[in-house]
Amino acid sequence: MDAKSLINLSILCYWLSFGVFTSFWYFGFSERRTRSFILLLGVALQVVSLFMRGMAIEYFPLTNKFESFYAFSCTAFLVLLWNGGVENALYRMVHFAVGYGFLVAAAFWPKGLSYPPPLMLTIWYVLHVPLSFMCYALWTSSLAAGVAYFLSSTTRAEERGQAGMIALIDKGFLYGLLGFSVSMLFGGLWGYVAWGSYFLWDAKVVWSVIIWLFYSTCIHIDHWPALRGYKPHLAVAGFLIMMVTYVGTSFFISSSHRF
Repeated sequence: MDAKSLINLSILCYWLSFGVFTSFWYFGFSERRTRSFILLLGVALQVVSLFMRGMAIEYFPLTNKFESFYAFSCTAFLVLLWNGGVENALYRMVHFAVGYGFLVAAAFWPKGLSYPPPLMLTIWYVLHVPLSFMCYALWTSSLAAGVAYFLSSTTRAEERGQAGMIALIDKGFLYGLLGFSVSMLFGGLWGYVAWGSYFLWDAKVVWSVIIWLFYSTCIHIDHWPALRGYKPHLAVAGFLIMMVTYVGTSFFISSSHRF
């Protein structure tokens, strides 16, 4: 199968996944088995779509804005699927809304083939970027839990649900930071291969350090009793920092990492 046929099939899978995820606005309020099936079907279509794009360029398919937004939406839906047992509908729909927003945003960018420049042709790039996206998705889970916490009632009947949201916030903080720490190591090695330096005074790199320091602080909040009640606030603030790191440095700030 030639590259043109692969890219056409990839675009078809994109629109099919778009339709499947759009239906989740309805099925997301149904019982767990149904909503999990919808998410799994949509993610499977996304993976097939990205795999075809990779076959077409014979490299890892994260080389343009469409693929970047599409891949991030895929990781967001994967984490939501992983947390499929959470019965808080508000958490599910906030988390889903972020992934769906990037899925929609991907539609506005050219969907043709983009071949990787030489600086991407290293295993460190392949390891660094997808892992970063997965960490972003974990921090999106913390955001959704924080929003659900804020909007939950404060009656005694809801206290257990609020405790569950705090646990989700903590899980996103911790696993996101652990993964991002490894991702930054891979990113440093990629930087050395691509630019001859492990660290650059580049907007993307500096904001990556900022977000790492922020979430490093978040996982130590339990040792500072006066701040424990601010975890939902930190989850929202962290997501905003993440958006600057991921999107802001590519659209509004000059950076060698513009995608």
